[in-house]
Amino acid sequence: MLSIRDEEVRTLAETVMRKSGAPNLTAAIKLALQREIKRAEEALPLVERVAAIRAAALAKADRPSAPPLSEDERDALWTR
Repeated sequence: MLSIRDEEVRTLAETVMRKSGAPNLTAAIKLALQREIKRAEEALPLVERVAAIRAAALAKADRPSAPPLSEDERDALWTR
């Protein structure tokens, strides 16, 4: 038997139950947790998300990206 003492958690569980058609609160919570675990497992790591955004932005650029600066070139930018 599931006992929910926190009113906000109960309200959230009831909302999931109504919207998902779950037969009871336990099934609704189980479904919500399963979906959250699946979402977390499928989520791309931040590094991959940033790389995808960078690639998309570079694809839209009207000129090719410049090669990386050398250490001397970076230092020269600071001395101007």
